Amino acid sequence: MSTLTAPRVAAAVFAVLLAATAAGCGDSTDATDRPAGAATATGTPDPSAADAAADGDWLLRFTTAEGADGEQSRSIYVRYNPTTGAATARTLPALTASDASADEQVLLVSADHTRAIPDTSVPADQAATGRLLMYSLNSDATETLDIRAVSGKAGLKAVAWAFDPTAVGVLRVVDSDQIVWKVDLATRSAVQESRLPERSGWIFGNGFDKNSGEPYIESIDSDQTEPAGNGDSDSRPVERQGGSLVRYDGEALDGLPKPPCGFAGGFQFTGGTAWLFCADTPSITAYQAVTDGTTWHQFGAASTDVVPGVAAELSFALPPVH
Repeated sequence: MSTLTAPRVAAAVFAVLLAATAAGCGDSTDATDRPAGAATATGTPDPSAADAAADGDWLLRFTTAEGADGEQSRSIYVRYNPTTGAATARTLPALTASDASADEQVLLVSADHTRAIPDTSVPADQAATGRLLMYSLNSDATETLDIRAVSGKAGLKAVAWAFDPTAVGVLRVVDSDQIVWKVDLATRSAVQESRLPERSGWIFGNGFDKNSGEPYIESIDSDQTEPAGNGDSDSRPVERQGGSLVRYDGEALDGLPKPPCGFAGGFQFTGGTAWLFCADTPSITAYQAVTDGTTWHQFGAASTDVVPGVAAELSFALPPVH
């Protein structure tokens, strides 16, 4: 059994107490509170209801805290099929002082969930050569993008990059001249999409809009950004695939029941079912709930022992791509 950090051990104990409480009253919940595809009282999927999100691999991103002072972070991506319990993990190299915000971390994964990059900031050694390294989420393979070759700009120095969440195989790269290159990974071609404006008191801080993947500049002495709406006060949800991310930090979830665990993340389809993935233990367990419901219902089978023991955050969970 994997070793859990002390805070998560405490969370796991808390989850057990919650589960024990739920066991005494959860079975009395009316069946109409159970979402499509949710578990029956026996814990097996309800065969009378189909849920497309259950038919395939969800992509979960765990973030670790490593080093003597937790100064390093590492992203570990887990593919998990809640129907079968099958799960595989892909670990990326550790980083120090990542630039990607919590919301922007979703932009580090391609729209088809097949590739990942470590951060919105391009590593210095790769910027120097123009050879940018991407990581497969289907295997241990890596892939190199020669941004100088595909752009036709010799000497280009890549500064930042992010995937377009709305288009499969599209990546944006911002260079040191603040030119935005839109790269088609399938054809290995790039076009100059735009140039970021330059003005006194504003910088490009390697930031990208969480829902469009487009880069923005920001004021150094206010919350303003251009395009607008990307400042620290931005409260827009992270939207993907017909819904939005559900992040759990111990506080009540808007319109959803209290989670049956202390370490979790999930996704809610707009106007529909919410999914929650509990990771207090080395295995992942999936739950479902409906908006304004009273109970989370376990779905399918728990995964194998795949949760990293040093995981500090379940950053996001994305539905299967069909």
